[in-house]
Amino acid sequence: MRGKLLSLMLSVFLAFNAMSQTIDLEKTYQITGKAKRGTLANVEFNAETGYTLVYTTKSTERKAKFQTYYFDKDFNFIKMDESELEFEKARVKYKWFKVKEESYSVTGISVEPNLVGTLVLKKKKVTFTFDWDDFCYKKTVELLEKVKPKTDDGKKLFYYKHTEDDVTGEVIILCGTKEKLTKDADPFLHQKDMYILKYNANLDLVKETNYKFDYPQNVIFGRMLLEESPDYEVAGLVILFAPAGGQGYKDKSDPDMTNYTYMKIDKDCQIVEDVKFKSPASFWKIEEMILAGKDLYFFGPSAEGKDKYYNTLTATTKFKAVQLMKVSDKKVDYITSTNLDEFEAKLKTPPSQKKAPAYAGKKFEIANYGVAVNGDFFVFGQNFSSGSEGNKYEDVLSFHFDSKGVLKSQYGVDTKESGKDAKAKGCPQFTIEKDKNNMYWCLREIKGSTSAGKMLTYPRIGKIDTESGTIADFADFGRESGYFLDNSFPYLETDKGNTLVFFGSDKGGKTIWFLRVKL
Repeated sequence: MRGKLLSLMLSVFLAFNAMSQTIDLEKTYQITGKAKRGTLANVEFNAETGYTLVYTTKSTERKAKFQTYYFDKDFNFIKMDESELEFEKARVKYKWFKVKEESYSVTGISVEPNLVGTLVLKKKKVTFTFDWDDFCYKKTVELLEKVKPKTDDGKKLFYYKHTEDDVTGEVIILCGTKEKLTKDADPFLHQKDMYILKYNANLDLVKETNYKFDYPQNVIFGRMLLEESPDYEVAGLVILFAPAGGQGYKDKSDPDMTNYTYMKIDKDCQIVEDVKFKSPASFWKIEEMILAGKDLYFFGPSAEGKDKYYNTLTATTKFKAVQLMKVSDKKVDYITSTNLDEFEAKLKTPPSQKKAPAYAGKKFEIANYGVAVNGDFFVFGQNFSSGSEGNKYEDVLSFHFDSKGVLKSQYGVDTKESGKDAKAKGCPQFTIEKDKNNMYWCLREIKGSTSAGKMLTYPRIGKIDTESGTIADFADFGRESGYFLDNSFPYLETDKGNTLVFFGSDKGGKTIWFLRVKL
């Protein structure tokens, strides 16, 4: 038996050694039952001393118990400390400990339109209850009385977008003026005369900003911005507009249906960025916005070649192109359009892979983004289809754009796992950039799930050469080992040169697992 195990280990090592990533060091350690019953709340790395793992569990209504495990940089166990602290003292000792009390409530505002689009505000009571298993607050919302707000001059409002700040109870809302239906009324006023409103938790209107368009607009995208603070308060709102037109608009529409507007609103309802630009296509379905430093990127498919207004194409499900826009220093740095023929022409796959999965302009779910040090932009995600049982996830794809937004390569990767959980949940993905020429693409393949619903994943790593736009074969780690990545801390810091440390445990969580991979 021992000889077979040695032979198996040698075979696995030789298989890994044939690829660009190999195992540098692997160790396990069995933690106590008390820690196993608790939650791994934090992991820290110190270049001098090594790794610190803190497990915590509830002790009383005001206290928590902590077990702190110390390992050196090669994962050798050093010692374990135990303590019991009141929440207030724990927050002082541990910056990551956010428990104020087990349950507390905040009064705020809920924002919604009624059946005819009129803005309606409701007082709400948000109750935060701490979940010790997931180590985070989870909220429940109770709606209270409602009001139909008006501007200071009594105008009714048509709802478009909003942000709700559950920390302060405040809301920021984008809406349009609703004119009374009279003979001389402008039926498109709500699409031209815009208001940005800020209400406090008491439903007091504390700020109001008016903005007028010459032509009717569609509000096509809205996303809140967060402060870089411990509680992530709302910092503002980003909105994009596209001209509205088609049947019924007659000569009221913007003659140029590609005249888009990007707008950034701060937390005081001030319009701090207002940029007009031309979209390559009149219909651009913006799926995501990513903030990288002070730059904003917008990405999504477009109906290239269709000479119609945005609002007449919203039922589109098959797209012919993808658009990428970068906004920097209050201006559009670039906006590009890439059609499906170019995606197909620039498809790259790992050398030993037989399948050649590609983007076909249909359903695609984004898992992650990445901006390289050289300015290249990456999109990572999966093709999927929808059915009566929900989404069914398929091949993994990445789109690699250069620093000017031009597609350099499309990478298509065949997933290893095809079980029920892998198909239903999709593959988590992240990247590690070790130098200016190499981006490591890490897939967390889903092998199954626990009875509590936690994913059982193992890592696969592929290397993208950002200069040539090519991808190497993926190396699998831990698929047959019985160890799985931690859902909160799947990888850890290290100073051991060009390496990556994965972290996890067995299915029961009793034996923890360190795996250092040489890249």
